[in-house]
Formats: sequence, structure tokens, C-alpha cells
Amino acid sequence: MTFSCSNDKELLVEKAGNTGPIIKTGTICGWCSVNDTLTIQENTVRYVNYPGCSTDTKFENIGEIETSELNILLSKLDFEEFKKLDLNSCNVCFDGCDEWIFYENGSDSHYISFSSGDPKLQPIKAFVDQLNAIKLKYSGNK
Repeated sequence: MTFSCSNDKELLVEKAGNTGPIIKTGTICGWCSVNDTLTIQENTVRYVNYPGCSTDTKFENIGEIETSELNILLSKLDFEEFKKLDLNSCNVCFDGCDEWIFYENGSDSHYISFSSGDPKLQPIKAFVDQLNAIKLKYSGNK
């Protein structure tokens, strides 16, 4: 994927009368050794781990995120700083791993793909760390 900011409704986004932000994150590695996605939409959280390059689900966990936990996450996101990030790594192109984040709220959206620990993430590091903690919690790998 090589897109950044957009007002278009990307294929990544699931629309179902959503009234709040949609946050997605995931990891993809070469040879499909890791391929997972966490989606937060309203108070619903869905974590999916896909085996290899398959679209079949290896592990899926659907639950509800506490409003307070979601508010903490959102309070750590400075969308203006997030929008400034133009990160489109392609480590997966060389059998490495990429992490990615997609955020949409109304007509505002932005996507980044990056290497874990990229120093350019510093302006949104607290958000990334909180999002990764939520992902870990729902992945079953606590």
C-alpha cells in the first residue's frame, strides 16, 4: 500500500453508520510470517491474526474497549502531528516487517507504514505505545 492522506473511503475502512473515529493498526512481514490487524471502531475492538498469506482467520478476538481506555488512547493522538508523518516503509518488500496505522474521523484520514522504533514516530510515540498495548491485550499474547 502506498497512500498517505486521503478524503476517499479507502478499502481499509469498514463503514456501517460509524459516528466516531476508526483506528486500525497491524504488522505485516515478508513471507507472511506475521500478518495481523487490530481495528477499533466506536467501542468495538477486533483483533485478527491471519496464517501465512491467507485471508482465513487463524485467531480472532472481538470485544469492547472501555470508554475510559478509548479516551486515554485518543487523548494521546495529536492528529495534526500524525498527519505530518509521511512514512511509507516497505521492509516487507525485502522480507522484513512493517507496522502500520490508519486513522479516520469524518473526512480526515491518514495512513503510515513504518519500522518498529522509527525515530520519526516521536511526536506520536505515546499514542503508538498505547495502541500497541491494546493490540497486545487483544492478541492473547499478554
